[in-house]
Amino acid sequence: MSRPTLLAVAGWLVAATVATLTGLAAVRVIGDGITGTAAATLSEREVREQLASAPPPVTVSPHASASQGGGTVLASAAGTIVATCADGLVTLLSWAPAQGYRVAEAAPGPDDEAEVEFARGSEWVEVKIVCAAGEPTISREKDD
Repeated sequence: MSRPTLLAVAGWLVAATVATLTGLAAVRVIGDGITGTAAATLSEREVREQLASAPPPVTVSPHASASQGGGTVLASAAGTIVATCADGLVTLLSWAPAQGYRVAEAAPGPDDEAEVEFARGSEWVEVKIVCAAGEPTISREKDD
């Protein structure tokens, strides 16, 4: 092998070694942050304590409603709607599809009746909301 070729190979090996060592040093410095895992591991006792102090999960059954800061939360199998009533007219403040659904159309009012259409594949769920005794209520939930 000629001297220039030998020097080129040696130079390449040195450069590759330096690059590898620099990369390993960077990973060591970054540590767990590169994978997103926590640096500290909790003991079994610490896990039990944290679970015991956590608030209970919130569950909403279909057609349940609860007042929430200026609106009533109405839940259907296809999604959740927040609505208000004023002067006999219903207004939808917000709507969110359930997992797997999307919002296809919405007519938020204010009107005698407001509606949201949720879709999942070829399935359509039309949810109509009216004011009953001054409170937003699901009047009809129809699958198409």
